[in-house]
Amino acid sequence: MIGHTIKTARQARGLTLQAVGNVLGINDRHVQAWEAGRRNPGPKHLAKLAEVLGLDVLDLLPRESDNAPR
Repeated sequence: MIGHTIKTARQARGLTLQAVGNVLGINDRHVQAWEAGRRNPGPKHLAKLAEVLGLDVLDLLPRESDNAPR
């Protein structure tokens, strides 16, 4: 899931929710919602988020398997 990817990368870099939010110009609650899977980052934030987390933008895009029934 995208949220897990975001959280894992953020923690590996020692970043707080607030630090990521500050760089993106958004509230830390938005970042928390992404990590919890309640929302996905919009196109406006994808490139900067990937850069901050040291990821490729493709790592932050939904995959077909993310929507598969469990």
